[in-house]
This record gives sequence, C-alpha cells and structure tokens, in this order.
Amino acid sequence: MLKDIFGHNGFRPLQEEGVDAILAGQDLLMILPTGGGKSLVFQLPTMMMEGITIVVSPLIALMQDQVAALQAQKINAQMISSAQSYEEVDDIMYAAVNGDLKFLYLSPERLNNGRTLDFLHNLNINFFVIDEAHCISQWGHEFRDDYRSLGNLKANFPHTTIAAFTATSTDNVTEDIIRELRVQEPKLLKGRVFRENIFISAERRISNGQAQLKNFLLRHINESGIIYVSSRKKTEELSSFLNQSGYKSLPYHAGLPQHVREQNFKIFVNDKVDIMVATIAFGMGIDKSDIRFVVHMSLPKSQENYYQEIGRAGRDGDDSEVLLLFNAGDIVLHKRFLSDIQNEEYKTHLETKIDQIYKYSTSELCFHQQLAEYFDDTLDPCKDRCDNCLSSDDKRQDITKEAQMILSAIYKTEQGFGKNYVIDILRGSSEQKLLANGADKLSMYGIGLALSKKEWFVIVERLLELKILTLGDFSVLKLTSDAIEVLKSLKLVDIKSSRLVINIKEKKVKQDKEFDYDEELFEQLRTKRSELASEMGVPAYIIFSDKTLKHLANDKPSDKISMLEVNGVGAKKYEQFGEEFLSVIND
Repeated sequence: MLKDIFGHNGFRPLQEEGVDAILAGQDLLMILPTGGGKSLVFQLPTMMMEGITIVVSPLIALMQDQVAALQAQKINAQMISSAQSYEEVDDIMYAAVNGDLKFLYLSPERLNNGRTLDFLHNLNINFFVIDEAHCISQWGHEFRDDYRSLGNLKANFPHTTIAAFTATSTDNVTEDIIRELRVQEPKLLKGRVFRENIFISAERRISNGQAQLKNFLLRHINESGIIYVSSRKKTEELSSFLNQSGYKSLPYHAGLPQHVREQNFKIFVNDKVDIMVATIAFGMGIDKSDIRFVVHMSLPKSQENYYQEIGRAGRDGDDSEVLLLFNAGDIVLHKRFLSDIQNEEYKTHLETKIDQIYKYSTSELCFHQQLAEYFDDTLDPCKDRCDNCLSSDDKRQDITKEAQMILSAIYKTEQGFGKNYVIDILRGSSEQKLLANGADKLSMYGIGLALSKKEWFVIVERLLELKILTLGDFSVLKLTSDAIEVLKSLKLVDIKSSRLVINIKEKKVKQDKEFDYDEELFEQLRTKRSELASEMGVPAYIIFSDKTLKHLANDKPSDKISMLEVNGVGAKKYEQFGEEFLSVIND
C-alpha cells in the first residue's frame, strides 16, 4: 500500500509506529518536524480501513492543499468550509453518509456545531485526526479557543480513536494537548528536532535589511523560497523591491481579497514565481516540497513560530538555507502588540517567548542545539549546519576582566538583583534605588563606564550561555561554581567580537549533493511536470517532488518495471504519469 498508492519504498523514522498505533485502535500524539511525513501516518491507515476519516484542520488553505493532493491521487476527499454554498455542503454530506468519501476535512469551529455532530453520528468514522494540535494548548504559540472544545470528541465518540499531530511541542504543551483532548494512554511518538538538511544563520539587520537579503539571494537564483515580514505593508514594499531587482515574487497577507490570496498561492506552488513575500498568515501546512530557502526579515514571535516557519524549507530532504535578520527594535514592536492582553500570566508567558527568541538569535551556541533544548530534546553541536558552528573560530575577544567586574558586583550585592541593577552599578548610575541601597559605596561602582549598557547586556548573556551565571526567581542573577574559577582567574572567558561590534559577513553554505544526476534531464522532467500540472490545475509537486525527479534523472528508468523501482514512484502515479515521463527520459 505504501508503494502502490504513495510511491515510497520505505517509511521515514516513526511513521510505521504511528500507522501501527492507528490500525490497532490506539489514541496517538505524534510530534514530528515539518517535512517528517505526518500526513502519511494517517492517510495510509485510512486506505487500509473501512469507513471515513475526519480531519480537523485550522486553516482553509491548509485543507484545500491536502484535499487537492489526495484527489490528485484519485482518493475521495472533500472539505466543508464557510467558503462553500449550502448546496455544495449538502452534496458533500450526502456523499459522506453514502460511504463515498475516505477523508472529510472540517474546521474546529464547524465541529463545535450541534448540526455537524448529529451528521457525524450518521457516519462510519474509523478515527479522528487533529492536525496542528498545538493550537489546543494555551501555552502553545497559536492557541485557538475553538480547539479547546475538541476535548468533547471523546465524550461524543468514546470508542473512536483520536490521532493528533503537531510539528512543535514542548513538554508542557504535550501534557496540555493530552489533557485537553482527554485521550487515554495515547501512543506518544516524538521525532528528533534536528533538521540536518537545513543550514541556519542569523545576522543583525542593517537598516531595512534589503542589501543583506540581496546578498543572500545570490546563492538562490531561480530557487523557490519564502520571505517573512512583520506587516502587510512590508509584504507589498519588499515584493515590489524584489521584482524591480529582477526576481519574480508575489505578496501574501490577510488583508488581500481571498481570491487574490488564493491566486497568488497557486502561482507560487505551481512554480510560476520563485518567491512569496508573506506575513505569518501564509505557511501553516504548506506542502510545497522544493522550497530551498526561508528568510525572516525581523524577529519571529517565538521559537515555536520560527521552527515551524523554517521547517517549510527542504521538505524533500535536499539542502536548504534559512536566514534570520533581527535587531533589538523587533522586541519592542512585538511587546507593544501584547499591551491589550488582560490576562497578566498569559501576557508574561508571551513576553518570555519574545525574550527567548532574541537570546537565541544573538547567542553564539549552535542554533540547532538551542532549538533542540527548547523543545526538550538533546543534541551535540552540529559542527557545519549552522552559522555559529562554522564561524566558531572567528575573531574572538577576551572578556575575563569584564566578567570579573560583573561577578564581583553580583557577589557584593548578595546575588539579590537582576542585570539592569548590576549593570547600573558598573556604569555608576545615580538611580535613586541604587543610592538608597548604598551601591555607590561599593568598590566596583562606576568602573564599567568604558562599555555601553548594550555591550554589558551582551556580556551578561554570554555568561548565562556559558552557565557561569544562572537566573533565579524574578530573573535575579546567581553565581555558579564556574563563577568562582573566573573570579580567581582559573577560567578565561571570551566572546565572538562581532557580538560587541556589528559585523556583517558573507557566509558559505555547505551544499553537498546527495547524489549526482543529469541536470539537463532534470530540467526537462521539470518542464514536463509543469505542463501536466497546468493541464490538471494542481500544484507541480503533487505530480512528483523535485527529489523524485532527481532520482529519475539519476536512475534513468527505461520501462515500467525499472520506473516503479524509483523512490517516489508508485503504481498509481505510474498509471497517471509514468508513460509521459518515460518518454522524456527515453528521448
């Protein structure tokens, strides 16, 4: 079934365990990075079971994408959304009751409707799928009220399996999902966070970042990519700038009319333009497999958002690159948007997430390792898949003396204050609170005027990275055992010079080919794929992914038997497209 319908020669990590759990009727929570193959885990068992699978999904665009992909494989799938007429909805409901559908996609809002629940009780449902399950958790990054009530599914369908899927979940969010869905002893499958084929880099943004972006894009001529910006206005401005610079791009944001958004989306997934400039309204669940780069022109709201967004690159497993451009002003802007939130605990939670993504971007620790730790995974430094590891030998500066100043100030104030207070002591501030506490009488008062407050902040962050300092309650700075060694000059501290002085450099990205293939043939196969996609009115990647085309250009099968041995080619795909592609290869 895996080969014939989906064209795969084998499972990716954890897929088979997930399929087995669903076939055994066991509730499932699967946390798998974008591109890890979550959809197959519920699509394959559906094709092996009687009845219909109900898929709950948060976005119309995401539902449309998955339904189109299933229909292109001649699998009966439909969705019900607010964009459809009553007649269309009635026809789909009739087909479902009649047993003519294998998949029905619904929004959580519609599932909370009493009429929909009555309708579902008339169906032979084999299991429910909750896609983007992190939306159910208040501590996730895309919490939605309507997802909360999905916990009622178990009350209404106590004997029906629930399979929940997400790409991003900390341990707290995982516990929240399980509790809210009321699933009983679910099979929990958690993939590794590390995406080896993605090269990560981050740079402080200079001005509007357009010069840095153009420099980056020189490595990605005629390649597909997404550029995320912070506002609707900026999507239009940056897309216009890129088009004037010779690139082919389109804007995408929630303020565009729906038909324009849908048209721009189709143009992008059908390879008619290379670049989509978008707000975060674009992207959740986008199934375009050959996206080679993702750029953030400003700081994302959280590491969950960031990880999910960069995960849209390289879903086919080929090398891809992501770039984050940021500055401290991004933090101020994000926190300003939180001012209307009434729940103080939730507001503080979101502010912490903003601080964490800024620390991530400014750190010189391995980017992949930091992401793994954030999502409660463990990973050794990647060595050559991120900018920090590649440039670890860049020019460094000894900051042992400055570290000793900070550590002494913390010690003398009995480890009872946060970084602002400690830095104010070093810089001789006349702040009333300091003077009232007698801080101006300390020996280190005013000895750190040679450095700006921002530079001292960077040094504190470096000491926290190295675990020379740790944060106590209320962000109070605490000394660790390593701090004593630094104070006694038994341990030296250094920092990458570029963190104290803005220094933009071109970065070299490792782009090893997985295998050699005939590039001319690959381009001809892409042309054929584009022609077929236009005729069928579907995205090109639904026919064959870039990776499959590269395998075809490498293996050069000459007949049906040899073509079916190629990874990515199944019996159904061969029946639909095999002869067309064989003709190109044989010619």
